[in-house]
Amino acid sequence: MLAMHHQIVALSILLLGLAPNLFASGFSLDVTSSSSKTHKSAAADTSERTSRIAIVGAGAVGSYYGGRIWESVRCSNSTDVLFHLRNEHYAHCVENGITVTSIDGNFVISSDELLAYSTTEDMAKSVKDEDDDSHAFDWVIVALKSSSLDAVPELIKPLTSPETRVLVIMNGLIEDDLTEMMREEQGLECKAVYGGMALICSNRLSPGVIDHSYAGKLVVGVAYSADADDDGYCKWVESDKKAIMDLFEPVTPVPFEFEDNLLRGRWWKNCWNLPFNGISVAMGGITTDRIVGDPSLRKLAYKVMDETIATANADLAKHGFPEEDYLPEDTREKMMVFTDTMGAYKPSTMLDLHARKPMEVKYLFKTALDRATKLGVPVPHLETLVSQIEAFQRHYKLY
Repeated sequence: MLAMHHQIVALSILLLGLAPNLFASGFSLDVTSSSSKTHKSAAADTSERTSRIAIVGAGAVGSYYGGRIWESVRCSNSTDVLFHLRNEHYAHCVENGITVTSIDGNFVISSDELLAYSTTEDMAKSVKDEDDDSHAFDWVIVALKSSSLDAVPELIKPLTSPETRVLVIMNGLIEDDLTEMMREEQGLECKAVYGGMALICSNRLSPGVIDHSYAGKLVVGVAYSADADDDGYCKWVESDKKAIMDLFEPVTPVPFEFEDNLLRGRWWKNCWNLPFNGISVAMGGITTDRIVGDPSLRKLAYKVMDETIATANADLAKHGFPEEDYLPEDTREKMMVFTDTMGAYKPSTMLDLHARKPMEVKYLFKTALDRATKLGVPVPHLETLVSQIEAFQRHYKLY
């Protein structure tokens, strides 16, 4: 058995319709807060066991999806949603709650309703006096930047049990390292680990204030299942699919899709991230409309997508997946059409570059390049982009 964003702007754009089966039409402050309050479950006066969902890293992405889940169970007597927030975001939310403006409907989690915690240890302690602590948290949803991946096992350890399911919404090819880190974290156990790919433009305008302005779909696949017959790559059983579908089915504002091949889903997402995040940074930080509107940059984006698709399919073949799981060639054109309609979008790495914040270089770019090299797939355009991005990273010390 496996022993198992926050950022001001968090983007994970994934084109609806690239693969046939996917087609669809921070940590503490010393202030009086709910992390010092005694947690009282909404179901404390009933005989029904309280279902608990922890949102770890409730920034722009985590606050949106966690907030939508909270909204769907708000009137429930048996489900609590607890939020782990960072720094000034946490301090503000304790006093003012979380405000989300959204193309799919605004909502507010008031300070009286918000179960906010500055550490996951405090979050875990808040439910220790409940009658049934056999698996205090049913779900732990992590929404951090991939540059914080190595912090995930220690963060979630206080919240997990052999019955806990973990969903990590994050950019890049993270699953190999994540599952290994979780294996090495002594005492960390869970039922299953899922990888989430968010099709969303969600910005943190200020502490506690989130704006959701575009898309919003969430695609999820299984990285590891304790119930699978073997420890194979991305193996899962029907109960794993049912559990995640049951979690998001009531969350009507969020279009949800289960991806039965997480590796394919990650590479599919890379078909947008690698060219458009990559070219944006390599050009010093430009918006997507300038990329698709310039003939040379548009051609470069196509080249990077071609290299990404070739690497993806070689990787899928190496892992023994059938050809019907491969990324189709028309992925590139659909991705470009989607970006044509996006407007002057600012990719996440561009915003990190401009703000002089750590960029997601390793898992968003370097891991893909390294995999292509190991597979013997020539990717000269991607290699050049990654070299330029790494140069910016070194120059500005964006680690």
